[in-house]
Amino acid sequence: MAQNPDLPLDNGKIGLPKVDAGMNKIAPKEEGGGRGTKDGDAEAAKAKKEAEKKKQEILARARKRMERCISAEGENRKQALDDLKFLAGEQWPADVIATRNADKRPMLTINKLPTFLHQVTNDQRQNRPAINISPVGNRSDVDAAKCFRGWIRAIERDSTADIAYDTAFWNSAGNGFGYWRVLSEYQDSESFDQVLRIKRVRNPFTVYLDPDSQEPDGADCRYGFVTEMIPREEFEHTHPHADPMPWSQSGIGEDMKAWMDQKTVRIAEYYEIELELRDLVALENGHVGFEDDLSPEIKQAIADGRMKVLKRRKAECYKQTWYKLTAKDILDTKPWPGRYVPIVKVIGDEMDIQGKVRYSGLIRFAKDPMRMYNYWSTAETEMIALAPKAPFIMEEGQVEGHEQQWKQANTKSYPYLLYKGTSVSGKPAPPPQRQPFAGSPQGIVQAKLGAAQDMMATTGIRFDATMNERMHDESGRAIRELRRSGDLGSFHYVDNLARALKHTGAILIDLAPHYLDTKRYVTVLREDDSEEVIQIDPHAEKAYTETKGQDGKTLKVFNPKAGKYSVTVTIGPSYATKRIEAAESMMAFAKAMPNVAQLVADLIAKNQDWPGADEMARRLAKAVPANLLTPDQKDIPPQVQAVIQAMDAQVKQLSSERQQLMAALNDKQADRAVAQDKINKDFEAKLYAILQKAEDSLNDKIGQRLEQAITAAVTSITQPAGPAGTPPPLAG
Repeated sequence: MAQNPDLPLDNGKIGLPKVDAGMNKIAPKEEGGGRGTKDGDAEAAKAKKEAEKKKQEILARARKRMERCISAEGENRKQALDDLKFLAGEQWPADVIATRNADKRPMLTINKLPTFLHQVTNDQRQNRPAINISPVGNRSDVDAAKCFRGWIRAIERDSTADIAYDTAFWNSAGNGFGYWRVLSEYQDSESFDQVLRIKRVRNPFTVYLDPDSQEPDGADCRYGFVTEMIPREEFEHTHPHADPMPWSQSGIGEDMKAWMDQKTVRIAEYYEIELELRDLVALENGHVGFEDDLSPEIKQAIADGRMKVLKRRKAECYKQTWYKLTAKDILDTKPWPGRYVPIVKVIGDEMDIQGKVRYSGLIRFAKDPMRMYNYWSTAETEMIALAPKAPFIMEEGQVEGHEQQWKQANTKSYPYLLYKGTSVSGKPAPPPQRQPFAGSPQGIVQAKLGAAQDMMATTGIRFDATMNERMHDESGRAIRELRRSGDLGSFHYVDNLARALKHTGAILIDLAPHYLDTKRYVTVLREDDSEEVIQIDPHAEKAYTETKGQDGKTLKVFNPKAGKYSVTVTIGPSYATKRIEAAESMMAFAKAMPNVAQLVADLIAKNQDWPGADEMARRLAKAVPANLLTPDQKDIPPQVQAVIQAMDAQVKQLSSERQQLMAALNDKQADRAVAQDKINKDFEAKLYAILQKAEDSLNDKIGQRLEQAITAAVTSITQPAGPAGTPPPLAG
């Protein structure tokens, strides 16, 4: 400071200002618990310092990762944005637009690309992929897998997930990538139960995923962002206690340039997965789990040697946290229970070129043919528009007196044109005649056709939904084959959607034990979209059981924590389409086999869509034999089931008694047969003895008689004869 010449010379020292009471300040307290600070305040200050340090570490890591995502995806997003603008109709370069506007020349945009894109997206809407669940392991159950599938169907219905799927698929086929999210929310305003929802991401440029991810659906991502740029006034109103982050053109940190500008502030939902190593142990009693989850009694038994650890290893576990943050502040945070980042990615075409991944859709390589088509269409129009009207050829003097009418002949429609007759060399001259139009140059027409063919070649879609798409000389089978070949050219888009749906099913299965953690009733959807109420019981012994509800009907009990399940995806028509196809097949079957048609007539009527089909099915069912209509045990009322069970028990008892009586009767019949056989044999023996005795007695008598006869004969011979004519006497 220069010396004032009006004052005496000083010694060059600058004097201090006057001190007053308002300038006194209290020295700050030491954070380490210095003099005059209580121990509790010191601990609180230390904890606050540690929390602030951890917060700054999280924010620094998030900013660094955001910068890395922006750098890795910059080229993809630039080209994807250009694809969307081109699809929306911005198909002429800016310099060409300026030149043609200055020269007042036409610029036609015959945008065919939305039609090509709709060929793919609308086919997907007609044949929606569906998530299926299959049991894996011995504790899982087929019926439990059906409950999982019905629960996922209910989530999709309540979330209108088809909008999320269609939006992401449209983006993947259009610009190369799209997303949807899995979120949690409270069931209603008066409940503590949370439910899962599938929400769409309308703007895919707001999502940033881990660039180190290798899977096309983002299943192996370690972190992800869902961002939103909001005006500063809105930010200060909704978050009054957050750091407003003042922006100045002269100084924004390099790591914050993507988070704010002069008018807006970026708010990001940030998912972060941290890897944690835990000790997995297998005990001698068969238990397998993490050591830090064991009860104190089991830990003490292991320490005392009363319980042996058979196996031990380090297992990788994932801990995920959700943050809502800006570049300088964490607005909200909570743990996220799943092992996956709940952001699902759907891609179009994927190419890895020297470690850099490029994504593209249908539009990327069809832009040049589309530009050619626009240019040649414009050139054709411009040439025809600038060409003069076809002139009349006439003899000189034939328009005399009618000049005004002939001047307007090319712009007005006159019912007739008058001309003055003339003669040439004494002969009447012919009347005026118009010359024919030369037509469009063939080179331009061929160039247009070539550009249209190039668009079909680059998109892989033959049909462009124009009037000339069907060739009259093609059969229906040939057209179907051509459509199938067109579907093959774009099938990878649908297949990538199926992979994303499979990952969505894995996310929901992973989250199910955390959100179905209380005993309650939930509504699920069957395959035909009919509702069914099941009971969630996370403490049930089995994955699936059935019990009697309060109304007496069968109630399904489902434990989402028991067993493991895998996810598959099927691509095909919806249930309604399948039902129509089934009805048509049934009618064809009935015509092919009329002899058995009456046995299945009720089923055919039941699958029809006309009014009164159910009533017709009930009437036809009365004509079906009773043995074909045996109802399932689950469909019988409980009271009838009890009567049937009692009758079954009585029948079983009577059958047992009958078997016992038959056995006893058989035994008695066997004894009787033995006794009868003995009697018969004794009778035969006695009868034989009697006959033998009678025979012996008869033989004795016959012998005696013969002996007497012989004796008498001998005597008559040896004794003298009596008086003449008197025979000798017989003895005896």
